[in-house]
Amino acid sequence: EEVRQALRRWVPRRVCLCNRRAYSDWASWMGEASRVGAVIQAVPQNLVSQTTVHIQIDPDGGVNVVGSSEAVMSQPFVRAASYYPHTSGSWEVLQEAGVRLGHVLASKGHVGFASVDVVFFENPEYDPARPPEFDREPTPLVIGGGTPIDPRHLMFEGLRSPSPPMSADSEERLPRPAPAGALVDAELALQAKANVPSGGAEDIVTMMLGSAGPSPSSRFGCWIVDVDARLTDEATALFPLQFVGQLRLDPASGLLCLAQSAGGAPEGGASKPPVVQDAGDAAVRWAVVSRVATAPELSKMSHQSLFQLAKMRGVSFDLLHNVGCVFNFLDALHALCSVLAVDRSPELCVKRLATAVSALAEGAPRTAAAASSVRSKVSAPREVLQAGREADASDCISVIDVQAALRAVQRRWTDKRRP
Repeated sequence: EEVRQALRRWVPRRVCLCNRRAYSDWASWMGEASRVGAVIQAVPQNLVSQTTVHIQIDPDGGVNVVGSSEAVMSQPFVRAASYYPHTSGSWEVLQEAGVRLGHVLASKGHVGFASVDVVFFENPEYDPARPPEFDREPTPLVIGGGTPIDPRHLMFEGLRSPSPPMSADSEERLPRPAPAGALVDAELALQAKANVPSGGAEDIVTMMLGSAGPSPSSRFGCWIVDVDARLTDEATALFPLQFVGQLRLDPASGLLCLAQSAGGAPEGGASKPPVVQDAGDAAVRWAVVSRVATAPELSKMSHQSLFQLAKMRGVSFDLLHNVGCVFNFLDALHALCSVLAVDRSPELCVKRLATAVSALAEGAPRTAAAASSVRSKVSAPREVLQAGREADASDCISVIDVQAALRAVQRRWTDKRRP
């Protein structure tokens, strides 16, 4: 009851309902939250980017960072698309946050994929005249001191298969599994202190992830706001993206670069990984993947006419230069689709994706009168739709929402270029 009273007192003045088709006003949302519960997530002011780092936890406790993404919003907290990799934020901080939380999940018995949401924001305590504080007290290497040490308390302990005995030679070659619980903290702290030199990427991590918040000498700060211990939609898109674009993650920079076997990759042999100098390197590729959205015109077209329309509008993928657009998801029967665009810069990716989404929104060519009638129906804002109807009470966005998000991004880039 105290939480309900606090929400009713402070939240209505700042609330932004993301889906008015499900909740027409604050009272309807509050009634549902009182019945089934809700999750309160912190949101800092002056947001810079909403990023996610994706990790994979091996059965032996090893943590691998598989990539990063950044959300493109159609309206507050409604994701319309995602950048791969992230365009704003520190890769070193994302990598460190992913590894730390990955070890915590591993100590609790989690195996598989997980995603960590990290928001970057402008530091309100930033002082450009203040020197960097590299000797400030950092956060613990692993967060979560309450992890169970007793193996009986680990997740899926009863479902694990016994490991075969290893010979002495194999024990010397294979890495030792990470210990559980608080033992991980001490071991990782010693490894980090011995292997990470001062004055490098660790300094950036220390200034942003200090125990008392971001340092005043750091212009930006970051919060870890959510952890998804599952394979998310954003993480799933990494695999077709890397397969179609022939891309690989560069662990040092977090960028996606062409594999040596790709047609557009620089020469140097397939055995040597490419060395990425910066984000403008010829081997670097960016991607934007739209969220699965409804496109009413798809239900009126056959697959043959759909792909013919895509060919006419230039929606295709160039395997020689590894740039273009492909369907990441397509269900013409239920009028659902997702498009993946790959290019040499985030701006070019957004332009390609905007062209493809525009073609899907317009559908097959029709007469001017019919096109005007259809456009007036599908362009109605989401807020004016009648709430409470089961057919409309869905979190699925439309291609019109994706178009609006892409146009907003293009306007921001145009404003930045102006003196």
